[in-house]
Parts: sequence; structure tokens; C-alpha cells
Amino acid sequence: MPAFAYRGVSAEGRSVSGTVEAESPRSARARLRDKGIFASEIKETAVANTSSRMQIGRRVPVRELARTLRQLATLLGAGIPLVDAIGSLRNRPMRPQLAGALDSIKAEVTAGESFHAAAAKHPGVVPAIYTGMIRAGEASGALDRVLGRIADHAESTARLQGQLRSAMTYPVIMMLVGGGIVTFLLAYVVPQVTRVFLESKQALPLPTRMLMALGRFVGAYGLYVLALLALGALAVRTYAGTEKGRRRYERVMMRIPWFGAVVRNVVMARFAHTLSTLLSGGMPLVEALDITRDATGSTVIGDELTRVRQEVSEGQSLAGSLSSGGLFHPMVVDMIAVGERSGELERMLTRSAEALDEEVRTNVEIMASVLEPAMIVLMAGVVLFVVLAVMLPVFEMNQLVR
Repeated sequence: MPAFAYRGVSAEGRSVSGTVEAESPRSARARLRDKGIFASEIKETAVANTSSRMQIGRRVPVRELARTLRQLATLLGAGIPLVDAIGSLRNRPMRPQLAGALDSIKAEVTAGESFHAAAAKHPGVVPAIYTGMIRAGEASGALDRVLGRIADHAESTARLQGQLRSAMTYPVIMMLVGGGIVTFLLAYVVPQVTRVFLESKQALPLPTRMLMALGRFVGAYGLYVLALLALGALAVRTYAGTEKGRRRYERVMMRIPWFGAVVRNVVMARFAHTLSTLLSGGMPLVEALDITRDATGSTVIGDELTRVRQEVSEGQSLAGSLSSGGLFHPMVVDMIAVGERSGELERMLTRSAEALDEEVRTNVEIMASVLEPAMIVLMAGVVLFVVLAVMLPVFEMNQLVR
């Protein structure tokens, strides 16, 4: 759909400008009038299309998104209107895809669109889980605080990614070097050694026979195995993209030892942060659960919250309803129960979210400290097996010659 840049006056008498998508200039003017904007100038532009093209296959780094949201939260907290705050951010250097998204969001908000709806049109820049939290902030009147929490979450995600990347760098190098050594031995050394022994009609050791069989299998079926793995990965990804497949995929991920607990804790922390923000803004619990369900980013937890909302609306306590499902962290349920009894539910939710964030960071640090030596030991074992498979026949040959 074409995009049109416009200048005009809002119903409050303020000068406004931006872009709007419409079939024609006439329909663009009609759409702006519906939103209380009277356009004095309107012309077709390619800004929106260019922004969309820049976002295809490209995402804004989490750390840069966190910095931008932090600055936006600071500006809003200082009392600057949202449109003016976004315009102020655009005066700062940033990636083209982020700049294009902010231009489009500013135009949509100026035209009367909600911030979360405008942001949802740019999933490559603002992930869906964040747009759900932005919606919560708009609904509760605490957008600046919610943006600050989103920035905290994005910064935490960036730190976790950095820790994982740092922990994986050395093992990946070891895998590449070890894989190169194994390939060289299989391609050049092993055939030479085995040919000598086969000509001498000497029995080969078990490790050497295993290595030869592996080499023959890879040579004969290696490409087929790679093709099957690629097709399998594509099939899993396609199935996980469906509604039913995503639910099953999430349930499988949550059942994985240790890793599943980390995934659940991340979702639980997001749930607690969002619900606390909504309740502190004066929103009723049932309505807050509706919005929180969309902000968790998990289909499984969203289904659980649908059930919880129904039971709470019928008079059951929030803690009792959460505990009956068995999906929520016991610590979160206990702290919610304390908050309901003491009348400090918002504070208890915040404290539980902070505790879960700390637990996730600790678990990732432990995984990073264990993963590196484990990968090194694994690659050392593989290389040792190949070296033994090559050298054992040589030692036996020397003994026979003597």
C-alpha cells in the first residue's frame, strides 16, 4: 500500500506531520480526518516501503534496542510527550532499520495509533513480547516505567548472550580445529595406513576398524545424512510455527532438565513484572491478567493464564489458581499468596521477579563455566580416539618387523 507524507493541524490546534498508508491521496486525507488531523499538504513517499525492506532478515541488536528504550523512558519520565520524545531520539545516530522504524512509529502515533500497535508493525525491531508489555504500560499509565523494565530485560538478555558467546568461543575453535584434524586423518592418513596393513594381511585393531567403517559410512552416506538433518530441522521449524506445534514445542523445551527451568523462570519473571506494573497503575486484577497473558511471550503460559483469569473472576484466589496448574514457580506462588494476605501483591510480585532474574543469571553463569571444559574434554576424547586408531597399527607393525 502507498505511503503519504503529510503536514497539518491536529484537533488540539498543534502542527503535526508524519506518514500514513492509504490507497490514494483522497483516502489518506479521509483517514487523517477520522483521526482528527486536517492535512494542509500531502504527497506520496516511499519511506514506509524502504523501512520495511531494510527490516527483512535484519534485526536490531538487543543492546542497541535496550539503550534506545532506556533513553525513551527517561524522556517520558521527564514529562516530554511521546511523539516529541521519539523525535528527539531520531536526532541521535542509530542503525538505519531502527531509524526507519522510529520514523514509522512516530507517524502512526501522530495519526492517532497507539504506541504498542505502531510498534507491533516492526517485529524485526521491537519483539512481540515487548509490544505486549508496552500495551500494559499504556493501559496502566506507566509507560515510562514499563519501558525502563523492558530496557532492563533487554540489557539482561544482552548480558546473557554475551556470556554464552564468550563461553562458546573457545569450544567452537576447538571443534573446528579438531574437525579439521579428523578430516585430514580420515582423508589422507588412515587410507595410507590401512592400505599398508591390508597388503600385509595383518589384522587391524578395533579402534582402527571402527574409524575405517565411519570413514566409509561418511563417504557413502554423508551428503544424505546432511540433507535429512536439514529437512528435519525445516520440518520442526515449520511445525513449531503452527499454533499446536508451538504449544508442543514449548512443553518439550520446558521439560528439558535444567534448561527447561531457565526457560520457565524467564517467562515467570516477565509475568510478575508485567502484572505488578498493571496492578500498581490501578488496573483490576482480572483485566490485568488479560493483558499479562499476551505479554509473557509463551503460548503454554498464556493458556494457563486464561484458565487462571476465569477462576479468579469466579472468586478464587490468584495464588490458589496458579498453584493448581503446576506450571508456575512455587516461590512465585508463595510470594503471591503472602501478597494477597498482606495487601501488598504488587510489591511481592516485583520481589519475586527480581529473585527469578537473579536465579536465571546464576544458572547461565554456571552453564557457561561448565560448558567450556566439557566441550574441551569432548573434543580431546575425539582427537585421542582418532590418534589411537591411526597409531595402534603402526605400533603393531613395528613389533612385527622386530
